Amino acid sequence: MKRNTRIYNKWRGYSLEDCDCRYCLYYGGKRKHKVICLADNCVCKEEIEEARRRERNTNGSKNK
Repeated sequence: MKRNTRIYNKWRGYSLEDCDCRYCLYYGGKRKHKVICLADNCVCKEEIEEARRRERNTNGSKNK
């Protein structure tokens, strides 16, 4: 890339749609409307919290 190249869509992190359990490596499917996770606890917990915080800041929170 040249010196004058601008990047307009910089990486801001994962969105809530990206952190969905269906895309997780440890997703075991659904049974009786409950998600089956093959890991002991959620491996994407930090990314989900960061995505929620970012979305709350951009959309505005009603509970300020």
